[in-house]
Amino acid sequence: MAQKKVHLYEIDLMRAFIMLGVLSVHTVTVYASRLRDGTIAFLSVAAVHSSMHFTRESFMFITGLVLFVTYYRRPFHTLKFWWKRLTLIAVPYVVWNIAYILYGRDYGGTFGSFLAKLGHSLEVGDQGYVYYVLVSIQLYIVFPILLYGLRWLERWHAHILVGSFIFQLALMGFYHYVLIHIDYQHQWPYLLARIADRYGTFVLTYQFWFVAGGVLACHYDRVKAYVESHVALLRWLLVIGVLAMWAQYFFERFVLGYSDSHAELAETPLMIPYALVVTANMWQLGMAWAKRRTRPGWQPFSRFVMLASSTSFGIFLFQPFPLALLWHVVPHLSTPSWVTYGSLPFAILFVYFSGMLVAYLIGKVPYVAYCVGRKVQWRVNKPRPDAASTSA
Repeated sequence: MAQKKVHLYEIDLMRAFIMLGVLSVHTVTVYASRLRDGTIAFLSVAAVHSSMHFTRESFMFITGLVLFVTYYRRPFHTLKFWWKRLTLIAVPYVVWNIAYILYGRDYGGTFGSFLAKLGHSLEVGDQGYVYYVLVSIQLYIVFPILLYGLRWLERWHAHILVGSFIFQLALMGFYHYVLIHIDYQHQWPYLLARIADRYGTFVLTYQFWFVAGGVLACHYDRVKAYVESHVALLRWLLVIGVLAMWAQYFFERFVLGYSDSHAELAETPLMIPYALVVTANMWQLGMAWAKRRTRPGWQPFSRFVMLASSTSFGIFLFQPFPLALLWHVVPHLSTPSWVTYGSLPFAILFVYFSGMLVAYLIGKVPYVAYCVGRKVQWRVNKPRPDAASTSA
């Protein structure tokens, strides 16, 4: 029997603050560029930075969760799903790729070179941070298979989740610790080399998060009750996880001899349980807010959460532009260090709220709203029944 569609308000808070986390990661990168590798300041910031990279996994998780909550126990039509979802995401994918290329002016200056650059970027997702959009397109394509698979194998959900988790650990271990030592450009078969070269935009890289979101959607109330009764455990696991991520960074830098960029990569086995714990904590906070969101004292914050959630995709797409402004300013500041780094929170908020404003304004314009993944059409004023009868 089909269930009535429900709105999970806790996901709105998660979406809003995961996006804040994404922008924090990218803004910290700008400020860290002022520091010299090997110094205590650089290593401290880098270690903290490495523990902030859970945002990618968390976003993939809630993407899978929302899809399965929407469709798992309701009628599903594959072609209708593809049309609805792909049009809302393919349009912004093309539009913002064009915007990034034009802004960067690195396409050769001719229309032919621009088209070649655009075609390559659409294929690999290398402009801005649209890799997430490219992965989402792949997810929408394979989602019917995942949906029917979880429906058909409902009694085996626990086994599927464990198997997916183990496979994800092995995959991340291979990416992080093995792939770095392999000459996959020349020694591997072509298909494997292409996957290895661009694993960050390959849907299989994030398979556990989609599967975990799907399994949670199928057993939502049961898992929710468990999480709400083990809040203290979640907090302790979070503290342990953060310390473990910092320890991993220093181990990889000083024992394994990895570069800072490699030691900070999100594709590590430890990131899987860590990101899961962080996401579970955000989910629990979201559920706590959802119970209070309509209370008078909470309503201003609740309105902010709903606005931030509804504009999060647009914020994500617009972020390269305010970040580019920071790259032009922050590395060249001559202010005292305490002033420079004290401005970091304000820089994060600048990127966040400028993106929110642009996404909100674009989302209000009919048809143009497709550029931020929203469907808004021109309003048609229908005559009121009393007016119609009067004119007759």
